[in-house]
Amino acid sequence: MSLKVAIVGLGRIGRGVLRTNFSQQSGGRYEICVVCDVMTIDHVAYLLANDSTYGRPPFQVDCDDNDLILDGKRIRYQRVDRRRSGPSEHGLDVLKDFGLDVLFDATGTASINDFQTILERNIARKVLCTWNISGCDISIVYGVNHPNYLPDKHHVISASTCTGNAMVPICHILDKHFGIVSARIATIHPQLSDQRVLDGYHSSSQLGRGCAASIIPTGTNVAKSTSLVLPNLAGKLEAISYRVPTAIVSVIDFTAYLAKDTSQEECIDLFEQYAENQLSGIIHCDYGAWGHQKASIDYMRTDYSAILLMGQVTVNSKRQIGLSLMHDNEHAYCCRVLDVLGVLESKATV
Repeated sequence: MSLKVAIVGLGRIGRGVLRTNFSQQSGGRYEICVVCDVMTIDHVAYLLANDSTYGRPPFQVDCDDNDLILDGKRIRYQRVDRRRSGPSEHGLDVLKDFGLDVLFDATGTASINDFQTILERNIARKVLCTWNISGCDISIVYGVNHPNYLPDKHHVISASTCTGNAMVPICHILDKHFGIVSARIATIHPQLSDQRVLDGYHSSSQLGRGCAASIIPTGTNVAKSTSLVLPNLAGKLEAISYRVPTAIVSVIDFTAYLAKDTSQEECIDLFEQYAENQLSGIIHCDYGAWGHQKASIDYMRTDYSAILLMGQVTVNSKRQIGLSLMHDNEHAYCCRVLDVLGVLESKATV
């Protein structure tokens, strides 16, 4: 069954999923039939065609009054400001006529009540979102728990977060084989659009500081993202994030105390086995280039959820493990969102 998909919210992730969908397969991997945002259609086309991080996409972008035209395929554009209207007759009800299987929400602003209304009003059969929304039916990290998706039971689905998709596979491996007693996660994350270019007001005062001038500590949901998928780790993880003045590729510095003894050699062998088998395409073991470590920008456009820097794997006192991970926090996450759509499609019923 080919899913009919709508994208609501064309920020970095919404546009990224749209771009990746048409980059992975000519004509699009999935049938995205309608997209929505507050911008005018020409502004959306402009941002799709010209991206300051990734450059121009490998397909033609155009538009007319009603449709985006990507790779020759027409996608209806609906200008909707749900912040004012909600999923009502003046909001997402305009999507009813498309017979949607999945509404993919990348706004980061909707509530579980909004999503329940979408389902009740038959706007779409399923809702997939890009954050840890309270009350969702299941949070999926592809490669770890996607077989747990039950189409008759799970209707509001979270695709977790970019850092969640990077951290969960690694925690899954370590907890399964050694048990995690406690862990500390520090993410070094590129600057985001919620920060200020120049010093100004922000509800989180430090994010109001000029983003290009400082390394800025802030909170992160990566511990919550991980424990939602691996509930055995609830209460065992603590995390902090540092926003840095780069455009793309996030780093995770991870230290864990294990319940069983291990060694550096055993951990390296274990990660390599998973990268080649159960988590092939999800994690990658990277040894640098010609004996030299790479820089973060070298991992831009990589599809992997997590890239282990193998030269940085350490084990002290047999039970303390230290890891460094990198991942393209936009593109890799967009690849996983499309993989989750593949799970919904494979289990869809006519």
